[in-house]
Amino acid sequence: MICTTLPFSILCIPSSAIQKDPRELIALESVVNVRCYELTALYFCALLASKGCGDRKLKPCQSLCKETIRSCGFFFDIFEAYHEHRDCTQFPNDSNNPNTFCIGHREVLNVRKMKLRGLCHEGFRCDKKRCIPMDWKCDGHFDCEDHTDELKCSQCPDQLFCGAGKCIAVEHICNGVFDCEWGQDERNCVRLSGEMGVIGEGMLELYSPNTTSWRPACIQSWDSELSATIICNILGYKLSSRSMLGENNKLLASVKYNQSKEYYDENKMTVYREIRYCPDTFLYPSISLLCSNFECGVRRRPQTIFRKTRIVGGRPSLPGDWPFLAAILGGPDEIFYCAGVLISEQWVLTAAHCTGGRKILGDLSEWTIQLGMTRRHSHSFFGRKVKVEKIIRHEKYNNGPVQHDHDIALFKLSEKLTFHEFLLPVCLPPPNMILKANISCTVIGWGRRNGLEGADYEPTVNEVQVPVLDRDLCNTWLKQKDVNITEGMICAGYEQGGKDACQGDSGGPLLCPMEGYRDR
Repeated sequence: MICTTLPFSILCIPSSAIQKDPRELIALESVVNVRCYELTALYFCALLASKGCGDRKLKPCQSLCKETIRSCGFFFDIFEAYHEHRDCTQFPNDSNNPNTFCIGHREVLNVRKMKLRGLCHEGFRCDKKRCIPMDWKCDGHFDCEDHTDELKCSQCPDQLFCGAGKCIAVEHICNGVFDCEWGQDERNCVRLSGEMGVIGEGMLELYSPNTTSWRPACIQSWDSELSATIICNILGYKLSSRSMLGENNKLLASVKYNQSKEYYDENKMTVYREIRYCPDTFLYPSISLLCSNFECGVRRRPQTIFRKTRIVGGRPSLPGDWPFLAAILGGPDEIFYCAGVLISEQWVLTAAHCTGGRKILGDLSEWTIQLGMTRRHSHSFFGRKVKVEKIIRHEKYNNGPVQHDHDIALFKLSEKLTFHEFLLPVCLPPPNMILKANISCTVIGWGRRNGLEGADYEPTVNEVQVPVLDRDLCNTWLKQKDVNITEGMICAGYEQGGKDACQGDSGGPLLCPMEGYRDR
């Protein structure tokens, strides 16, 4: 019952209000659990209380209704909570008279004051506008735009802290040497200046940590047969179809690629170690490339030792571990409620039930897709937030007797994305592929760990391995729960549970290894 989450009691809730429509109560609980507004539960419980307080019925204040509808109206539609009390004008107007007899006036004011003062009841204040978990401070990953979470750490007060007791100077970033335990100092160091989607095109650029900017790379030596292909491979493309050397450019960085392709396949980090700064008095040629055949599903993450923490059968992921995972955000405050997966530079795959109930919402501006991040509350140094242009559901979704059959949908993004180490597309299985039973796959997402009432979604992506199950075996296990796995579904997990997807993981991917590919 949603009213049990309140820190105080509201009397006069009649049993008839609770038993009248269980589906409506489930929908209301779903809206509360998504945490779109701090006082949503108070509003719903005030509605129930107004039905049973005798002659002097206690109703919610108009301000409480307006704030709830503004923040959570999107989720009313998503979860089909079509409550009759969405018209706030029928409730007592407390805007001019604070002594109006209604529920919620004081609480609404308190929430407003707390937001204005920027208080963090739990966690660390970040960029003067966000709260992040306290254990993210001085953990070796930059979560704040101003880097305050990794500054003045006891381990290294005058340098950058990058975890495991390691301190580095700024000039050690993108120098071709792994100084940090998780390799975050050598990520996203090379790019093309134009586009980097299915096709990569533009001038080769290197990240300069001293100027915190991207600078054209100058070429000291160039092999016309090998160098372009090697650089395209490093950027995630299989082929190089064009390369051009420009002349007389005054540049600040240099790169030297004159070893064999096999050498760089085995020693890719050597490429970064060959980066040099060019003296200002010299002129070097620059390189323009056209790369093609982008490789999907490749996690360009250095091989490191995972932390041993176990979280509900899984483990927390590190920033950049899952570059194709998407967070589906809804409403004016961009509240997380579902996941998805990037499949191309402009399309995200998700679950159909994440797009609403019987019909898709008409106002697409209410959706935001966040990509390139594993920590939901971190500043997006390399991630993107993109609006939605179009939504396509599976034509057979919920058309049969089984709920959530063919539960799949597509978001078309309002713009094409630029790929890099933190933002990459996943591979789709070939048509008519049969997923074999007992193969080990990975579930990832921000779902709630414990499923407790009122629990928040996880701030960090969790990952867990689960086996794919034979459909008949799965139906045997689920028979007593009156659940049927159809041809439009996949079953994975364990009979006893413990390792599984959680609430909030909806729409996220089931990732299975590609046969013959070690890293995909």
